Amino acid sequence: MLEYYVFYGFIFETLVLAILLMLIPYFLYPKLVNLIYKYKSHDINVNVKPEVWPSVDIVFAAFNEETVIREKIESILALNYPKDLLKIRIGSDCSTDSTDLIIEEFQKREKIIDFVRMNTRSGKSNIINALVKRGKSKIIVGTDANIFFHPDALKEMILPIANDNEVHLVGGNLVYRGISKNLLNNISKNEKLYINWENDLKNKEGVIWGSSMGVEGGCYAIKRESFQEIPFGTLMEDFFQTMNVLKSNKKVVFAPKAICTEDVSNESNMEFKRKIRISQGNWQNLKYFYTTVLTNTFPTGIIFLCHKILRWTLPIFFFLGSLRNIIFSFLQGGQLAIISIIFQILLLILFVLFPQRILPKALSNFLKPLSYFSWMNIALFLGLIRYLRTSETGIWQPTTRNKL
Repeated sequence: MLEYYVFYGFIFETLVLAILLMLIPYFLYPKLVNLIYKYKSHDINVNVKPEVWPSVDIVFAAFNEETVIREKIESILALNYPKDLLKIRIGSDCSTDSTDLIIEEFQKREKIIDFVRMNTRSGKSNIINALVKRGKSKIIVGTDANIFFHPDALKEMILPIANDNEVHLVGGNLVYRGISKNLLNNISKNEKLYINWENDLKNKEGVIWGSSMGVEGGCYAIKRESFQEIPFGTLMEDFFQTMNVLKSNKKVVFAPKAICTEDVSNESNMEFKRKIRISQGNWQNLKYFYTTVLTNTFPTGIIFLCHKILRWTLPIFFFLGSLRNIIFSFLQGGQLAIISIIFQILLLILFVLFPQRILPKALSNFLKPLSYFSWMNIALFLGLIRYLRTSETGIWQPTTRNKL
């Protein structure tokens, strides 16, 4: 009987530790941010328009984007911004479809378009570096071929920079569109909820400390003086720029009114692969910036730890905890081992395999967010494995998206 008490106590100890590690980045830290934000005065007046708008280079890489590139360029040309201060710099990573022809069609009638086709596949980071070097504008706007700007998005990203000399990087507000209402297992709905929650947290971090923990790579504005050349093979160049700005003790903020839209994929498999790639990029950046926790402890290091590092490392602790339980169970005896394995298989079925078609609707709706959370952490873990096993080139394939 004693061994059962020891066994269940051991399991309980592991679960408590895992829950505590999960509570900090997903509950306790956001609650603390919300509490501080409630009593924090909003110093940046983003409603004061500058007398003279700064010059801007909008840069992005494209590879086989024929389905979106026309709408992308049209959304930039429709921006409510002085055209004489705007330059669109596009780099094609040796596209094999009609992407280049469409860009050249626009280039013939729009002088503000600067188009470069790479000689060999180079990867996004190399293309962005090359495009940035071609210009001298005061502001660089990073974006993606499948991100579409609201007409006022650019001005909304510029305003915080114009009104506060300490703000060197501004993240736009990426909104998903094209979410299907008919798919039962629709990962995009949970993705939208998660992104909205994440953006709200970043906005409050920016208001309180000027330290929004990450901007969206599809829509951000950075002062040229703060732009750092992106290392070869870097997957998450947006977070790379974020951390470099924060390390220099400059501000990074979020612009809620700088609306950009993206066609989200309703294919779970495609979104899962995308999250693995994002996770791989996260681990790259952790290698670059882990010392920030000690060298720039407050506020950047603490925010980095609570907002990002604990999230990224959570699946490692869950994996080690599960492995620890199984090993301990086998050491205690065969029956306990069977109980432990059965228990973890049941959790796997509920939160990962998620047989929603055979479950009552109420239980199915309850499990959907938990299933999404589980798959998100599995992707984080697989991203770590890929990071450890592969040497990244930065060469990519575009994700298949829903079109309205």
